[in-house]
Amino acid sequence: MDFFKSCEDLYAVCRIPLTVVTAEGAPLLGLPGPHNELIPRHAVQWVLADFLLQKRDALHPLVTYVEPGYFIGVAALPEEQFCIVGLASPFQHPRSEILQLASLAIDPQYLQPFCDLMAQMPLVNLHQLKSLLCLLVRLAHGQDITAENVLFVDNTAARPADLSGALFELREDADFHVPVDYETGVCGAVEAGDVELLQRRMLAPSQGKIGRMSSSALQQQKYAFISFATLLTRAAIRGGLSGETAFSLSDVYCQRMDAQTEIAAVQQLTFTMAMDFCRRVADAKHGGVQSGVVKECVAYISAHLHEDLRLDDLSRHCGLCSRSLSLRFKAEVGCGIPEYIHREKLREARYLLTNTDYSLADIAGFLNYPTQSYFTQVFKRYEGRTPQQYRDNPHGAAR
Repeated sequence: MDFFKSCEDLYAVCRIPLTVVTAEGAPLLGLPGPHNELIPRHAVQWVLADFLLQKRDALHPLVTYVEPGYFIGVAALPEEQFCIVGLASPFQHPRSEILQLASLAIDPQYLQPFCDLMAQMPLVNLHQLKSLLCLLVRLAHGQDITAENVLFVDNTAARPADLSGALFELREDADFHVPVDYETGVCGAVEAGDVELLQRRMLAPSQGKIGRMSSSALQQQKYAFISFATLLTRAAIRGGLSGETAFSLSDVYCQRMDAQTEIAAVQQLTFTMAMDFCRRVADAKHGGVQSGVVKECVAYISAHLHEDLRLDDLSRHCGLCSRSLSLRFKAEVGCGIPEYIHREKLREARYLLTNTDYSLADIAGFLNYPTQSYFTQVFKRYEGRTPQQYRDNPHGAAR
């Protein structure tokens, strides 16, 4: 069986990027496009080095978790080749987050297709990714393996910095407990989407005791983590985060926690998880979106921001007539669809002006404005200054 043809068939079904490279990282196959356009060579070499560092082999693939919330799978193939699966994520990422990630690693000329690809990628949880790696092993080697053969490694965990003896002070006797009023305060901050308040409450000293859940201090910490994740998930849903996103986020953090071998790493991950939940609730509240159809409309706009967005296309996608969609969108978001599209494009433009060296003409083209002058006109109408003035002094006041 032609393995490359099998990869093409798999991609056609699952739409998860698949890349085949040599041991040196040279591309042999890239789906959906040329490998070097979407994944930098140095990133591939890092993934392969991690595979070898973890002592994996042909029947033992690897899944690595990297910030800001993506899985990368690696399976060894015959003839010293490797198949890289992903990036893949179990939850939706804001386009601004994708852009920020891409601008640090992707060649500028491929930034737009990378963002478009990531925004439209299907959600993939760890179990699904492991199953795909098992299938790739069967296709490549003719042998069946199970998910237990796939190692999951969290490469983002680190020892916490000095947090002034607050929540993450290590207690060797494992009887430290966050009191009920503390839990209520933290969950209230998450529900409100108040990041600053959450940080103050999590770092404030608190005391209390509970009975041991395990004789192992590490296992005690992990049990506490799972309980806390449950509380955060419920608070986030009450705050407006979709149930699908909240539960997926909880799952991925619990999977990351399960891979930790040090108490300090679990404690640091606890803080990271709470802040992540809170920021996503804040983003959901900022969007002001409630109904499913308007959420679908917003998601479509985000995924096609670099294209010619027409109201008729949005209407067909959402299953409503143009007038009904426009009225509902304005009632829930607070502005009309054309204005919302302009604001989202200009939000991305501000990032590009501040963090890249793209010309104004390039940025106008990326965002599908017909001319640079029209882009400048729209930018000035909303921002009070021209794109060049913003680039020269992004933190200055509008003129």
